Amino acid sequence: MLALLFGPGATTLVNAQPAAEMTAQLVSRTSSLLPRRATVALDMQNLSALPASDWSNLRTLFEAELRKTGVEVAGGTTAETRLRITLAESSRGLLFVAESTSGDKRQVAMLPWNPPVSAEGKPRATLTKKFLWAQPEPILDVLLVDSNTQMLVLSPSKVASFRLSGGEWILSATASLVLPRPIPRDPRGRIENTADGFRAYLPGATCTGSWKPDLKVTCAAGNEIWPDPQVRWLTDRNMLESDTVKAPFYSVANGLFGGGSGWGSDIAALEDPCVGAPTVIASGAAADHEEVRAYNSQATPLSETLPLPGPVTALWPAESRGQVTLVIRNRQTGEYEASRLGLACSL
Repeated sequence: MLALLFGPGATTLVNAQPAAEMTAQLVSRTSSLLPRRATVALDMQNLSALPASDWSNLRTLFEAELRKTGVEVAGGTTAETRLRITLAESSRGLLFVAESTSGDKRQVAMLPWNPPVSAEGKPRATLTKKFLWAQPEPILDVLLVDSNTQMLVLSPSKVASFRLSGGEWILSATASLVLPRPIPRDPRGRIENTADGFRAYLPGATCTGSWKPDLKVTCAAGNEIWPDPQVRWLTDRNMLESDTVKAPFYSVANGLFGGGSGWGSDIAALEDPCVGAPTVIASGAAADHEEVRAYNSQATPLSETLPLPGPVTALWPAESRGQVTLVIRNRQTGEYEASRLGLACSL
């Protein structure tokens, strides 16, 4: 299940639904617009990219479910009540629009649909994972600089600098974070490149620093707006806010907003190397493990799931547009592990 919020209207995207389940929900919503035991002239239009065979099957299911509610479908246009069902498509996904007209009375209902991936469809991308670093203290975010030969690790109490030597990361310096107030439980934070160093964003404080010639960092009270996207922390909370979204949210990617609980709390954007299109990596939970998966803008899976040895504690875009930073807490070791996720095109 992928629980995402879309844009300023904060419209919830439902989990992937089979056609039969979606049809039953659509009939339930549609029948509330109709008189009891009505006879309707039905008009169904497919304005989406849904294949004709799938649309025909969906129409058959819809008519059958509609009759179960006591509604009769009449041929021709003699019925007093007209019912038009339209399946439209936008960058946000598929949307059913049900319009009932009886005399001068017109009623409209809308219902989004996230169809499951076809069983015959083969994922066109594979998630890759490259381990970076592990430590007992929470890792909030990781930044690679100097042509990926130096790594900055943001923790709740410090920024640590590592130098790549012989294929291993060697600690070279640490700089403590002197914060104006304690950060919330389950801390979160973001570190980004700047022209002359880096900036770290934490709830209630913004820190600026440099990593050469020496590692230095200073922090000041306040929640600065991130340059991209235009969001900021809520003080004393690990949630984000934006002037364009009414409710707080947990993460943002390609205009999608993570609601902050359950499936899809952590999302991050990266560029799909297979087609060059924006892609979202989302966290999730299976019956016996945590996982991540790649989705397109319509929340259709682009990859198989990648099982993880522990829950996701951070998922942020990397300095490279083709990667994201993943942090988990390994259930066996208890340590926080930072890795880089990417996508490889499937043959």
